[in-house]
Amino acid sequence: MTDPAAEEKDTSALRDNINKKGSNAYYFAHANTASGPDWDGKLEPKLLATTSSSVSDSQNRRHSSFDVSKSNITSYAFCDEGATVKLYITMEGVGEKCTEEDITLENTENSFCFAIENYKEEPMCLSFLKLTAEVSKVTFKLKPDRVVLILRKVDKSKTWHTINDKGTADHEVV
Repeated sequence: MTDPAAEEKDTSALRDNINKKGSNAYYFAHANTASGPDWDGKLEPKLLATTSSSVSDSQNRRHSSFDVSKSNITSYAFCDEGATVKLYITMEGVGEKCTEEDITLENTENSFCFAIENYKEEPMCLSFLKLTAEVSKVTFKLKPDRVVLILRKVDKSKTWHTINDKGTADHEVV
C-alpha cells in the first residue's frame, strides 16, 4: 500500500491544483492527459493497430477507402483558379508508364482520393478527408511527367488557401 503523503508529493503543482479544485481549478484546461502509448524515441511512424477487412487484397490495392494514412504522395503544387482548384503532381515518366485506366479517382463533396497503379511497385495515393470547401466534381489530366487533378468548386467565390480545412497542410506543399 502506498503512503498518501508520498503520493501527493509526487504530483505536480498543476495536478495538485486540479485535484483540489476540480472544474474550478485555474489549470482545468490541462486536466485531460494524453492516453496514447509512450513515445519510443524514434521519428518513424509506429503502427498502433490493424483492422481486418473482408475486402480481397486486389480490391484493397485500389485505395478506395479515402484513407489519408495510405497517402504516399507527399509533394504537389496547388493553384486556386477561381472556379477550380488544381493540384499538380510531378511524377517523372508517368505518361509512359501509366494509362488513364491505371488511375482511380473518387470524391464526395468534402473529400477525394486519387490513386495510380503501375507507376511504382506499390500503388501511389493522395487523399484528403476534409477539403477547404465543397467540390462538385474532381477530374484529372494525365501528362508526360505529371498528373493534374482539377477540383471544381461549388462556391466559385470562395478562395482556397489550402486543400484541407484545418488551415495546415497534411503533406509537404511545393
